[in-house]
Amino acid sequence: MMRAETRNHECWHCSRRTGLALVCLHCEAPQPLPAGADVFTVLGLPRRLVVDSHDLEDRYHAASRAVHPDRHQTASDRSRELSLSASATVNRAYRTLRDPVARGRYWLELNGSPLGDRNNQVPPALASLVFETQEQLEALRESDGAGAERRTVEAVREELEDRVRALTDELQEHYATWDAANPSAPDVLAELKRRLSEIAYLSTLLDDVDETLAGGEHA
Repeated sequence: MMRAETRNHECWHCSRRTGLALVCLHCEAPQPLPAGADVFTVLGLPRRLVVDSHDLEDRYHAASRAVHPDRHQTASDRSRELSLSASATVNRAYRTLRDPVARGRYWLELNGSPLGDRNNQVPPALASLVFETQEQLEALRESDGAGAERRTVEAVREELEDRVRALTDELQEHYATWDAANPSAPDVLAELKRRLSEIAYLSTLLDDVDETLAGGEHA
């Protein structure tokens, strides 16, 4: 897992110690992020899978206000550049941590076991649902885009959405258990990857369903 630099960080502007703060605690100048800083470090959160949503919101809004470019528009060129960079980083950290699926995928990356952008292999637990959906999509494509075939695919879409929500809820339930043990253990990472692969595959399938339904509307 990546580690942030020492907390004995000095402000580039006033040379006073400022730790890992996004802005100097003394002169409020935006600070360059330490090499290897992760999204948890950016928002001052402990590295774990469970994130308190209210705490995350509070930290995000505080950090966003501190580094917002409008706050530093009359400062030096370097301050403005660091402000823009920090603002983008804060937004990216927030988007990653507020979404349990994105957070899980990021956790895999931190631990050197990324999920990957493409999941072409059908997860065994979803094989039956996937093949049935593909057959129904093909039937809709070969029809006039309406009638029973369309109603069937619309029903399948609702089923897929429900399945993704259920899998995501189950994933979050496991986060607390994994944090209490060792969230970076090989068996935990393998289970996390398996669950995220299922969610990713169903999300891709949902995109195919939406595309086919949209095509049927224009047929």
